[in-house]
Amino acid sequence: MCRLFGQHAHPGRDACEPLCSAENALRFQSHRHPHGWGIGWYVEGSPLVRRGILPAHADAAFVEAGREIRSAVVVAHVREASVGPVLRENTHPFVHDRWIFAHNGTVARFKDDAAVRERILAEIDPDLRGRIRGDTDSERCFHLFLTRLRARGGLEDPGVEAVRAALAATTDTVLRIADAEPSPKPSSLTFLVSDGRLLAACRRGRTLHAASDAGPRHAFVVASERIGRAPWREVPEGGFVATEDGIRVVDAPLHAA
Repeated sequence: MCRLFGQHAHPGRDACEPLCSAENALRFQSHRHPHGWGIGWYVEGSPLVRRGILPAHADAAFVEAGREIRSAVVVAHVREASVGPVLRENTHPFVHDRWIFAHNGTVARFKDDAAVRERILAEIDPDLRGRIRGDTDSERCFHLFLTRLRARGGLEDPGVEAVRAALAATTDTVLRIADAEPSPKPSSLTFLVSDGRLLAACRRGRTLHAASDAGPRHAFVVASERIGRAPWREVPEGGFVATEDGIRVVDAPLHAA
């Protein structure tokens, strides 16, 4: 299990507070999820990611990164390692071009069954396979998402519907492969993704909450656990939430009816 956080907000809104100092801030959650941290945001349209392998609550660099952020979009993660050792290359969020991705959950049988690993890898476009650096199921889910999104028109400036469809196709593919046989722990696939314009998340098997505020410091926020005093609502299992501007919010099932 891990914990994730995403925010699409007015760039002047303080991102350090929910990460570091608010009630149940992500830094506090790292006491239970101590295997490294990562924070991603955008500078002039390009993603910048800071990572550490110490627990976020014990690493001054986590607070320093939080204070550095001046960005509409922030994606952050604290890890409890289930697949892959505690290394920087296994630490979320993962990055490809403008895309940032974080995962809370585990792909069933991935760690112990080479056939599951090989079949998921085979679903990823060959050029994207070559970009994988770590050992985790999560990084492979990210590149599978990019593959499915590319098939729906490309990675440049897709709309929310294309992202929703690509996330749905990613979960379908992973479940078809990894959950084809019974497992004591079925796959859990709660994903968070952004390209700097939109922020989107889907829930399967792990908690997910969302909150939105249309005030002068408007924000759309998603998180594994409620943080601070925002008007949180729980995203239902199988749900999808997204925004392209921090104000207009899409709240729908991941799979279209």
